[in-house]
Amino acid sequence: MSTRNIFLISVAIFTGLLFIVPRTFIPAELGNTVLTVVAFLFGIIAGFYIVVTTTDYNSVKNILATEAAGWISLHQNVVIYDRQFAGKLALLIDAFIRHAFDFEIIDYAKSTNDKFKSVEAFMIELPYNKYFDTLHGVIRENMGSIIAARQQLTVLGTKCLSAFQWIILWALAFSFIFSLYGLRTGELFFDVVTVVISSSAVLLLLLIRDLDLYVWNEKTFCFDIFENIFKSIGQLPYYPAEAVEVGRVYPSEKEYRIGRYADFPKSTERKIEIIKSS
Repeated sequence: MSTRNIFLISVAIFTGLLFIVPRTFIPAELGNTVLTVVAFLFGIIAGFYIVVTTTDYNSVKNILATEAAGWISLHQNVVIYDRQFAGKLALLIDAFIRHAFDFEIIDYAKSTNDKFKSVEAFMIELPYNKYFDTLHGVIRENMGSIIAARQQLTVLGTKCLSAFQWIILWALAFSFIFSLYGLRTGELFFDVVTVVISSSAVLLLLLIRDLDLYVWNEKTFCFDIFENIFKSIGQLPYYPAEAVEVGRVYPSEKEYRIGRYADFPKSTERKIEIIKSS
């Protein structure tokens, strides 16, 4: 379920709680003290978590851009070096990137290692041409940059926040929202503020989750960046069928490929369909 839908559901739930939860069931003096302390701790810890997850998120985004540029440069240089070899390489890269879409970015480097090894082994067989000695070295550098990027993605392919840290954060968020509802006086303004702040706390938790899983703004750096590789190697853009069906991505191209599981979970092979939009 998307972050927007979860947020809208939380707004509806918090609005409904206004008619269920009794007013002022927490003494004002005690409630104000607890609310102040909890709000302070929640703000500090949530802010720290955002900084930590954002740092890794930005690192992953930059590394993915570097890797994508490496794939594009590799293919372009191999086209100049050996056009026939480049045609076979394009098919391997296409299969590798399509396979990458079967996993989330956080699992991308580890889960696609076998497919990458196939490309790496193929590139080792690149014949040496003394007339393109410099270009041969550039091609090796392209492969080196891709390997380095994948090693960095492997290191970053873990969640920043542990289960214990999430428990603390959720406990503080719950205490904060509980205190808000416990101090309600029944005034319309206070009720509106309670719903807005409670929903915002949930939105903040969802933001931290998306950053921790590298899925925030995924259209730009999880889909578009790989689609550029397809276009560069002369292949149609590709999307997993389930990503399109649940609204994670909306293809903008007039012609693109869709991959559907033929017999999941018995087989992870996908049947490729070409879609032409009007």
